[in-house]
Amino acid sequence: SYSVIEIKRAGFSRGYTVIGPGKREWSAKFPPEANTEIAASRLLWGIGYHQPPIYLLHEWTAEKATSPNPQLPARFREKDPDLNGLDAGDPWSYYQNPFVGTRQLNGLLALQAMLGNSDLKDAQNVIYELEKPLEGATRWYVARDLGQTFGRTGVLEAPRGDIEVFEATPYIRGVENGKVRFDYRGRHKALFENITPADVRWVCERLEALTDQQWKDAFRAGGFDEPEAARFIRRMKQKISEGLALKDK
Repeated sequence: SYSVIEIKRAGFSRGYTVIGPGKREWSAKFPPEANTEIAASRLLWGIGYHQPPIYLLHEWTAEKATSPNPQLPARFREKDPDLNGLDAGDPWSYYQNPFVGTRQLNGLLALQAMLGNSDLKDAQNVIYELEKPLEGATRWYVARDLGQTFGRTGVLEAPRGDIEVFEATPYIRGVENGKVRFDYRGRHKALFENITPADVRWVCERLEALTDQQWKDAFRAGGFDEPEAARFIRRMKQKISEGLALKDK
C-alpha cells in the first residue's frame, strides 16, 4: 500500500507522488501515458540511451488518493533508486548541451520523430548524477517522460498510444539538400532541420539489432496486449526500414 503526498495536476496524464514500503518515494503516472512511456523508455535503453528504472504496477492501493482503490495501473519511477547513487538534477535543452550536432543526438531526435513524440520541452529532459560510473558515465543526459509517443506529433493534445493513428502517420517525407524531412507537426521544428540520412540510418541500425523478444518485452513491460503490441512493432519496423533505405543526397 502507498500513501499520496502530492497530486500531479499539470500535464496530460494525472498522477501522484507517493510514499511506499520502506518509506521509498515514487512518482506514479496513470494511463494513457504510463504505458507508452514505459515501452518507449525500454526501446531507448535497449539501443544505448540512458534511462532511469521505471515499472508498470498493475495492482496497488493508495491512502489519500482522489480516486477510489484499487488504483489504475501506473508508471512508477523512484525518486532515489538504489543505482550507483543515481540522482535526478537539472533539466537540459536539446538546443544547448554537449552533444549538439552529434550523430547520437541527431539519432535521438530521429527516434523521437519515429515515436511521434513532440513533447520535447526542456522540462522533459533531466541530468542525472551518479556517485560512481555506470554504463561508462557519472553524468547522464536523459530524455525522460516519454509518454507522448506511439500516436502522432502535434501542438495541442496530440494522440498517444493510438495504434490507428500511429499506423496511418508517415515518418519521412523525403530528403532535401542532404537533410531529412520528417512528418513532424509539433513545436521545436528547428531541431529537425539538420538531420542527415546518415544520422537516421545510424539510429535505425541500432533499432534493427533489437531481437523480436526485446521488442515484445518492451511492450509487455508497458502493459500492451499482444495483438496491439504486434501492430505497434510492425509499424516501428516499417519506419526502421524506411530510415535504413535513405540515401545521401
